[in-house]
Amino acid sequence: MQITVDNELKSYIRPLKDEEYEKLKESILIEGIRDPLVVWQGILLDGHHRYKIAQEHNLEYKIVEIELPNKEAVKEWIIKNQLGRRNLTEQEASYYRGKLYSARKQQGIRTDLTSCQNGKKLNTTKEISDQYGVSERTVIRDEQFSQAVDKVAEEVGEEAKRAILSGKANVPKKDVEKLIEIKQEAPEYIEPILKGEISLSKAIQESKKRLIEQVQEERRNTKEITRATIYHDDCYNFLSRFQDKSVDLLITDPPYSTDIDDLPEFLDMWLYDALDKVKDSGRAFICIGAYPIEIYTYLQYLLKTDWIVDNPLVWTYRNTLGQTPKMKYNLNYQLILHLYKETSNPLDNRITNEMFSVQDINAPDGRFGDRFYKWQKPDLLAERLINHTTKEGDTIIDPFAGCGTFILKASEFNRTAYGCDIDIEAINIAKKRGCYVV
Repeated sequence: MQITVDNELKSYIRPLKDEEYEKLKESILIEGIRDPLVVWQGILLDGHHRYKIAQEHNLEYKIVEIELPNKEAVKEWIIKNQLGRRNLTEQEASYYRGKLYSARKQQGIRTDLTSCQNGKKLNTTKEISDQYGVSERTVIRDEQFSQAVDKVAEEVGEEAKRAILSGKANVPKKDVEKLIEIKQEAPEYIEPILKGEISLSKAIQESKKRLIEQVQEERRNTKEITRATIYHDDCYNFLSRFQDKSVDLLITDPPYSTDIDDLPEFLDMWLYDALDKVKDSGRAFICIGAYPIEIYTYLQYLLKTDWIVDNPLVWTYRNTLGQTPKMKYNLNYQLILHLYKETSNPLDNRITNEMFSVQDINAPDGRFGDRFYKWQKPDLLAERLINHTTKEGDTIIDPFAGCGTFILKASEFNRTAYGCDIDIEAINIAKKRGCYVV
């Protein structure tokens, strides 16, 4: 019988590692080919490695023909055959299960494709999970993983697929597609990842750190750097530099009540003065803690002004853990007080997931190279608030600038930004990040 190899069907088969292939070859050359090759309509379904060795050394082999209704049934037979192997890694088993579940859903007309008998329609996750005795979540995860691996094989290469499934590459199943981002943004990390020399998370961390350093260097060398100016001074002297109703946005992250001995006295010194600097067409964002007394005190002060106090914005973050609480819940959010007037310019927050009071954004994380300072706010949060409330050429001030996140992001979007801080450590970090220090 003339045997042919279908490359599409062959892609469903786990290739042997070099050492496995050599071991099989050695065994066959001594004992011959004991297991028959399995074919369907002349197409090889099982025994590709045995067939290759037989061709190379002119060895005899047996053939078993199986009857299946169509190519989809053939795919399912191959997948089931792969799952029957005992030497699959956990990733390989998940991959082939995912392929099997997807094949069942796509066909959706037989209880068992390989039985050649018609049955009820089977195309939902619930039906798949019931038939194969796994949870619906497992079905979904396996399908997502197999699809992600195939996408990576297409975008990055078959070598990436083999490294993932063999476990050689330290790539969590949920992060497989990030390999595509790495190839686009930092392709030099691909080979070390696939060889197991560096984990995916470490590569992401290193590439992000390098990108941040590159942006910082560009900021330091650009003539536009004066638009992100930070003063090593206290907030009172800083605010005196600006005329009343001269800035478009006040955005700041002052010390929280846990760091202030007398919060009312602290607010008396700067809050009303800072708000007086904002135009009637402008707005203000004040980041505060989620402590009841702090919220109460700020609202007492702000409700006495002619500003409208919006529903507080909530910045929540899910990437920090603490000890399991016994008496109270752990905080994973902070409040941002939003102030505006009837004459304020309209918000520009047309993007759906940005128009709500809750902003769900991970906190800066030292593991990924984007955390420089203890109270640092995430760049994405700064970008959203600045873009929602200002336009190019507007003036922005931050009297508690810390390491400069708000004014740096403002300058990136062609706003003129000024900030100040009394902490020399924060000032030095802001300088390294690209601020011009006065």
